[in-house]
Amino acid sequence: MARVERSHWWYRSTRELLAGVFVPHLPARALVLDAGCGTGATGAWLAERHAVVGLDAEPLAVELYAGLHPAVPLLTGDVSRLPLRDASVDAVLCVTVLCHQAILDPQAAVAELVRVIRPGGALCLLEPGVRRLRRAHDRAVHVVRRFAVEDMRRLVAGSGCEVVRASGAYSFLVPPAAVKAVIERGRAASDLDGQSGAVGRVLAGMAAVERRWLAAHDLPAGLSVWAVGVKPGVGPSGW
Repeated sequence: MARVERSHWWYRSTRELLAGVFVPHLPARALVLDAGCGTGATGAWLAERHAVVGLDAEPLAVELYAGLHPAVPLLTGDVSRLPLRDASVDAVLCVTVLCHQAILDPQAAVAELVRVIRPGGALCLLEPGVRRLRRAHDRAVHVVRRFAVEDMRRLVAGSGCEVVRASGAYSFLVPPAAVKAVIERGRAASDLDGQSGAVGRVLAGMAAVERRWLAAHDLPAGLSVWAVGVKPGVGPSGW
């Protein structure tokens, strides 16, 4: 992740996706928790316009994040037991964390994320899609569950938030991923080791076309699924 976060098409495309679906729900100079931040590939960019705090349970990830994004303060901790006070941040971003084997109860983890959001603040979740798909990449990165769009709605609503949007993403990758899963059956290999060069440029272009659709429409499924919710109440500045 640390090696390819600036160059890999998926990370670049996902940052663009989040800029379109999550950032509009943030107040000016929001304090954002990047929960399960990894090396910063999907959340550190928010520090360009907002205050970001990164948190991850893996010390190596925190160390690499600090080297790549030294301006962002970091915490080592579990998203299911956040070392933060109630209502202490304006928003939470959580990308490909609830799928991990370390998360025993995704709904309880989301409730903990919502606990630290101020009234009126935003929550954004993005996770692997297609429940029954089991890929070599999943085995390599310890993914034990995938989600449907409706699962994302339930996670957000079940935490007491209003679901603003829920949708699939990277829908064009579902058929090739299903074929690849059959070919790679039993193996463990990361997608981050490939999809560069011409292939990456083609996939990035397809993702850009899909984002134009997502600007005004939702997708019923995708190789990723995401949801944005808002915690009930009004923030101190009225946003």
